[in-house]
Amino acid sequence: MSGEECVIGIDAGTSVVKAVAFDHAGNEVCSDETPFEPHRPHALWVEQNMDDLWATVRECTASLAARLADEGRRISGIGITSTGDGTFLINAQGEPVRNGILWCDGRSGEIVEKWHAEGIARAAFGICGTSIFTGSQAAQLAWLREHEPEALESAATICHAKDWLFFKLTGKRTTDETDESLTMLRMATRQYDEELFRIFGIEDLFPKFPPVLPSEENSAGIRPDVAEGLGLPADLAVVSGPMDVAACALGTGAIDHGQASTVLGTAGIHQVIMDRPILEPVMVGMTLCHGVKGRWMRMLAAMTATPNLDWFLEQMGAPLVAEAKGGDIYVHLEELIGEVPAGCEGVMYHPYLFPGGERGPFVKPSARASFTGLNLNHSLKHLLRAVYEGVALATLDCYRHMPVEPDSVLLSGGGAKSDAWCQIVSDCLGKPVSVPEGSQFGAKGAMINAGIAIGLYDDAHDAVKQTVRMARFFEPNAENTALYQELYEVYRLLAQRQMDLWDMRARILKEKT
Repeated sequence: MSGEECVIGIDAGTSVVKAVAFDHAGNEVCSDETPFEPHRPHALWVEQNMDDLWATVRECTASLAARLADEGRRISGIGITSTGDGTFLINAQGEPVRNGILWCDGRSGEIVEKWHAEGIARAAFGICGTSIFTGSQAAQLAWLREHEPEALESAATICHAKDWLFFKLTGKRTTDETDESLTMLRMATRQYDEELFRIFGIEDLFPKFPPVLPSEENSAGIRPDVAEGLGLPADLAVVSGPMDVAACALGTGAIDHGQASTVLGTAGIHQVIMDRPILEPVMVGMTLCHGVKGRWMRMLAAMTATPNLDWFLEQMGAPLVAEAKGGDIYVHLEELIGEVPAGCEGVMYHPYLFPGGERGPFVKPSARASFTGLNLNHSLKHLLRAVYEGVALATLDCYRHMPVEPDSVLLSGGGAKSDAWCQIVSDCLGKPVSVPEGSQFGAKGAMINAGIAIGLYDDAHDAVKQTVRMARFFEPNAENTALYQELYEVYRLLAQRQMDLWDMRARILKEKT
């Protein structure tokens, strides 16, 4: 019976690995997840040990498979998604060359600044539609060539996180259009373009890139020994893709031109779907292939979203945690920010917290977070609400630079669990916000793609119709929207006028270290 069958979606994120089982109607049946914190061996470095990543995925998948077997459920297929951008190297023997370099790594900052200053980034944008930032694979490969040339010499395959997991599950070295479109594909053809490799000065590495396939065609059978070790059917199909941001869009139902999807997670991912590759405005954000055939996405990805709140609680939230008296801290936080009016009575927060700076809507490796507008009348509650509003204003900043203006936004990620945050986002954007049922939309997008590949659904539209439903709706408060639209100008100009100061600060600190 189809009700006893399910598809597993694996989502290997920046700091947690999830394996989620969905029935064919898209309902979450059960899941297993394990924290997997990245390595930070140097101030600007953010890496994942590739063997440990595979071991964690294997552990989660085996645990989930055992639970499904106990419940008498048959597994129809597996879909994989993971973090985009970044660089994962595999040698000829199928072993990692070094740790995988993640999207939020900042080591290539000087190269990125140089490429933007010399027009290299602009030349590439005309082909791939993406503004190079520190997490871009091309910039990371340039850094490796300068600092670790032996790693590139040892590599037989240059790929991404999900491609590594697909290889371990199936033995196949491939990638899909979503991952590789950042930044190695010509958008019009959805295929590699050797001119891009020439522009980046890495044309000799072209033979090391794996075949690139549409997401729903990036499929292979599981290795028998792996299936046995994980307790999975020996004839199981494994489908790799789309990468996490495109998977979240698919998992929330954003598949048609003009639809918008925002993920408030580790990063603030903001996307509009397009029926053609629109490369205007120039040098803003990223253009990538959607996991849906005939669809593209313009994505503006703020480097960090919910970690701003996590950091605030860790560094300054002890009094707030104490006030919660053992209750749900996030419920308490929502009560507190409800006591502060929209606009925080002048306090503003810019959420550029990651070592790699910012990438959406502008690329600035030296960008840093800050509070402004403080006076003696402000309290910790004002700072707290300013963090929520800062992330929402960063969201507005990204949508103001989109080639297509959406009518409404689908919201997911950890931040979408907060009604207060959803309302603030709706107020800032001045648009209705809908939160879909469920919680694991990256894994769900991987599941939907796998379902299409193995014939459970006719196509993406059929899959979304069968599996995606809305849970909560938020309408903008007109008065708050009017205020936020004015405050946005202050927010934007403050960031703009700090550009040179961020660079000056970085130069001074570098001279002292």
